[in-house]
Amino acid sequence: MVRRLCLALALACLALVAAARPAGANGRPPGTSSITFRHGHESDIAVGLTFGLLISHDAGNTWAWICESAVGYGGTYDPDYAFSASGALFASTFDGLKVSRDSCTFGGTSSGTAFVATQLFGPDNALYVAASQVADPAHGIPGDFNIYRSTDDGKTFPTIGQPPGAVSWWQSLAVAPSDPERLYLTGYRFVPDPSGPGTVKEQLVFRSDNGGTSWIALPITDFTVMPNSAIDIVGIAKDNPDHLYARVELDDNQVSDSIYRSTDKGAHWTKINHKQTAIKAFLVRDNGDLIAGTQVLGAEISRDDGDSWTALVDPPHMNCLVENAAHEIWACTQNYGRPTVPSDDAGIMKTTDLVNWTKVLRYQDLKDAMPCAAGTIQQDTCAALWCATCAQLECQPSASYGCAQADPPDPVEPVEAPPQRKAGCCDSGSGGAGALALGLAIGTLVLRPRRGRLAGASRREP
Repeated sequence: MVRRLCLALALACLALVAAARPAGANGRPPGTSSITFRHGHESDIAVGLTFGLLISHDAGNTWAWICESAVGYGGTYDPDYAFSASGALFASTFDGLKVSRDSCTFGGTSSGTAFVATQLFGPDNALYVAASQVADPAHGIPGDFNIYRSTDDGKTFPTIGQPPGAVSWWQSLAVAPSDPERLYLTGYRFVPDPSGPGTVKEQLVFRSDNGGTSWIALPITDFTVMPNSAIDIVGIAKDNPDHLYARVELDDNQVSDSIYRSTDKGAHWTKINHKQTAIKAFLVRDNGDLIAGTQVLGAEISRDDGDSWTALVDPPHMNCLVENAAHEIWACTQNYGRPTVPSDDAGIMKTTDLVNWTKVLRYQDLKDAMPCAAGTIQQDTCAALWCATCAQLECQPSASYGCAQADPPDPVEPVEAPPQRKAGCCDSGSGGAGALALGLAIGTLVLRPRRGRLAGASRREP
């Protein structure tokens, strides 16, 4: 009986938390996962969120929200976004690569409906797409792990082939900024576990010197990897296609990450950074400096290619880093924070000196959903959700939405503090912070990352 009562009280507390604190429709706290500039026209910015997508056409002065349904995905998945030179915005989804050419409607491309693991533009504006579709014969879905390239702004996608051997998931794809023919690709395949029943991940790293026409398998013996690990290419030197950087996620099989450097096209690797937490943000600057950022253990800069590192003073809690053409560094930061990660009071911050950080985006300052024509998902579905979404984000929508304004709370007379009491199954302190902690703890136990039709991706949430 006591257990049932505690469970009921815990669920009631969780319901109160959901009403009191913003949360995405997929159960995750609101967070910023990516920042994408349109090359050559960087006033156009796409920001990936745990609750959809934000678009700005004025360098971040104003933003418009697009919900997940309009992009074509859902759940705890975060798409990769890429702007073409024409302004078309591409997004990876469970049902293939999507593109929007009007900031309203995301439609399919000729690359098909295979799940797209990653995609990006090279320095020659060629668009590369890595498909990671596990075969599902029962539903007539063939497997597809090909690499595709489009040279006509995503209108057609000729297949340029697949690296040799079996694969279960493509983790990262990168093109050298100084050589459009140089590509690096990482992934893994599941193989029988030599120590017993089941399978383990075998890491894969490839290089192409001819734009993906053929691939060379690279050794991974210099990396320390564990069954839960994954290898990402996280940067290539701006002026040298042979000089690159990789991150090994969960190299202790639990929480820690490491950064490696190669100066010989990926033939050999040297560990240059290690943290007992996720290194969620890594940036190779145009001037050659390296920045490694975390959410809980600060951030560091190296001016000697990773041989030594200096801690940044009071940096924000980073989930991503990107540098624009003006040499501003933009970071995905913590708008609200959570029990383990303090708030930065902004979802995006930027700096020019790594000392002074300016707030670029606060969720509380959002006002509008993207205005689109009737009959589009964005207008018929997303705009109709904006009042409720904005209420959760604690923002004030534009008057044109006709949203009901929440009544201000009644004034509370000061009262004498109650005597200290022993914590019960639903007591985590006085006030919303304790309730929020409980709700997030329960949510962490119940909600797990879901990647749709995948064989087991390892990206971690913001």
